[in-house]
Amino acid sequence: MKRDGFLTLTLRSGVEAAVVPAHLDCLSGAGRPTARLDGGRIDALVSRWADGARYRRIFHARRSLGRPGEHHVGFADDEEALGMSRSYQVELGRPEAASNLREALRDLGPVEQCDEQTLACAPFDLAPTGRRLSYEQALQAQRRIRAPEALAREPGDATITVAVVDTGVVVGHPELQRRCMAGYDTVDLGLGRLNDSTRLIGDSRGWDYNPYDEVGHGCLVAGIIGARGFRLPRGLAGLAMLLPIRVLAAARREAAGARLVGVGALPDIDAGIKVAVDLGATVINMSLGSPRDERDVHAAPPHRAVARYALAHGCVLVAAAGNSGQRQQFYPAALPEVIAVGSVDAQGQRSRFSTWGSHIALCAPGESIVGVGRRGYQASSGTSFASPYVAGAAALLMARARRRGQALDAGGVRQLLCSSAQRLPGPAEEVGAGLLDCSAALDALDALHATTPSRR
Repeated sequence: MKRDGFLTLTLRSGVEAAVVPAHLDCLSGAGRPTARLDGGRIDALVSRWADGARYRRIFHARRSLGRPGEHHVGFADDEEALGMSRSYQVELGRPEAASNLREALRDLGPVEQCDEQTLACAPFDLAPTGRRLSYEQALQAQRRIRAPEALAREPGDATITVAVVDTGVVVGHPELQRRCMAGYDTVDLGLGRLNDSTRLIGDSRGWDYNPYDEVGHGCLVAGIIGARGFRLPRGLAGLAMLLPIRVLAAARREAAGARLVGVGALPDIDAGIKVAVDLGATVINMSLGSPRDERDVHAAPPHRAVARYALAHGCVLVAAAGNSGQRQQFYPAALPEVIAVGSVDAQGQRSRFSTWGSHIALCAPGESIVGVGRRGYQASSGTSFASPYVAGAAALLMARARRRGQALDAGGVRQLLCSSAQRLPGPAEEVGAGLLDCSAALDALDALHATTPSRR
């Protein structure tokens, strides 16, 4: 889904640019988008085609995080190499000029990449219920992946942080109290309609220190990872802390009837993922995404730069495969740096809605998942809720390795999860390595520890 009138643009290394504030400062009011980028060919072209534009940097500098008005200062060499210091959101004066201007900008020497901006979504079959949901119902999915056995052996580690990059959370929910760190809200979509079919609801503009969930999607994801265990089983990450990063606003889509969905601009999501990395997240769960623009063969894969950045900083990236039910590349799940998670039903068959392809790493339960709601509890289906089971298992593996002084990186986590998965019927493109098996993954890590010297 396109975001009308917005481009993302990356300059080539070494190109001189004006001082442009970072997204985080524009959100907080410590900076304002500028009407000038290079003072030369780019500005002239944008003025001619679109009657000018407003620019803001997509990313902040790691060393300046938390310094209002200075988030654009001090980019490190790795941020420069990945293009983060050179990436901008462009809000056009005339939205209808976006496609033609994109092509014209790509022909300019100073421009490394220019794409029309798209929107990522987190749709799901939400089934809020007033009836009392039983503990046994909530436990069924965990039993299938042998989570209770794993949590009995490894309680997790409070120094492990799992970022939930999503619609936010309700931190006051009993299942999430004292489990959440102070989060961030990077949503800035404006007000009213995003396009002809989508209307924003509630908080979707400006700075907010409380990443409050107005959809319910992020709450259910967070509970799977870190519920305290009052009326639900304990979250699969055990004692790990949750870092809520709100990157999706609530919206109502006419095609979806009266149900709310989470919608976010790709630059807002990229900014939120980078915040999670720079705040020290160990695991990042991304139950969201968008397909690559098949009409634009030159479009860059969404989230590529920030995924590479996260991997380089030791983060384990986990993402939902998507809910199209088709063979499709859905990003960020389709990126090689990310563990893509599909959904299977109670019989171990690929869920009818689960997007599939060669990038699928493994699967987890994703149908009729019972968990935390905005108020009380809810049940829902989607690969969005398969992904956090894998993210929680990754956090458990990292906790066990850390407890034993054992080195374990993102590649090692992927290998352990996939090699220990329960084999399933069906082609690998549909179910990957199989069904997540938390206890077997810990066994595999313990066996690796027995043959690998500890690093103290």
